[in-house]
Amino acid sequence: MAKPAKEIGAAMVAATAVPLALNWTDVIKTRMQGVPCPGCTALAYSGGFLSVAQRILAEEGLLALWATGMLASLGRECTVVGTRIGAYPAVRDGLSKLAKGKGGGEAGLGSKFSAGVVLGALSGLLASPFDLVRIRVQAEAGRCGSNGILTTGLRAGHPQRIRGTVSGFKAVLEDGTLSIFRGSSINIVRSVCMTVGTVPVYEHTKHLAKTKLDFTDSPGLHLGAGIVAGLAGTTVTAPADVVRTRVMQEGGTAGARTLSAVTAILRDQGVGGFFRGWFPAYMRVGPLFLLMPALVEQVRKIFGLDFIV
Repeated sequence: MAKPAKEIGAAMVAATAVPLALNWTDVIKTRMQGVPCPGCTALAYSGGFLSVAQRILAEEGLLALWATGMLASLGRECTVVGTRIGAYPAVRDGLSKLAKGKGGGEAGLGSKFSAGVVLGALSGLLASPFDLVRIRVQAEAGRCGSNGILTTGLRAGHPQRIRGTVSGFKAVLEDGTLSIFRGSSINIVRSVCMTVGTVPVYEHTKHLAKTKLDFTDSPGLHLGAGIVAGLAGTTVTAPADVVRTRVMQEGGTAGARTLSAVTAILRDQGVGGFFRGWFPAYMRVGPLFLLMPALVEQVRKIFGLDFIV
C-alpha cells in the first residue's frame, strides 16, 4: 500500500472512535436545538442537557440515544479526519517541494498552513452531505408504533419518513442532487478555520518542543500538543461560528447575509463579539483535540508509519 493511502487509512481508523464515544451527545444536542414540527403530539425538548438525555432514555431507550445517526456520524468523522490529518503530510510535503524545490528540506510554516487551508476546504465540502443527513436522521428519529406513526421525538404524531442514514440520503436527494451540499459554504469556511488552527499548530508545537526543549516523541508530548491545538482551533474558529449563527437567522442571499452579520456584530459588540461563546465551544472541541491527534499517532505506529512531525 502506498504511504499516502496508509496515512489516510490510519487516520480514518482512529476517527471511528469519535462517533462511537460521542455520537450520543449529538443526538441530545439535535433534539435540544430542533423545533417540533406542526401538529407534533409531543412536548418540545426543553430543559438542560441531562434532562433531555433522561427523557430520550425513558422514551426510546439506550440504543436509540447512542446509535441514532451513527452511520452518518462515522462517515463524517472518517471523511474529516482522513482528509484533515491523514492527507496532511503528503499535501504539506508537496507544497513544500513546490515552494523550495526538490532539495528544499523541511517544510516551513507557510507550507503547513497552506496545507491546512486546502485540506480544510476539501474536508468541509466532502463532510457536508454526512452532516446534513446526520442532523435530519437525529431530528426526525423517535419510537414508532405498529401503525407506522411516531409516538416520540420532534415528529410525534406523524408517519416515520426517515429510518436511518440510507433513507436519510434518499430523502435529501428528493430535492435534487445538489441539495446534498446544502449549507456547504458555511461548513467549508468553518472547516478551513478549524484545520488551519489545529493540524499545523499541533505539528509545529511538537517540532518546537523536540528541537528547542529536547522533548522526545511520546504520548505525553502528543497530549500536550493536542491541548495547544484545541485552544488554537477554538479561538480561530470562533468568529466563523458566531457569523454562521447570525447568517442562519437572516434572509436574503448568502453573500448579503454574511456581510450583514459581520457588520451587525462589529456595530453592536465590537471585535469581542466574534468570540462570544468561546468557553462552551472549547468545552466541546478541547477534549476531542486532546485525544484525537494522540490516537492517530498511535494508530500510525500500527500501520508502520512514523509520527507526524
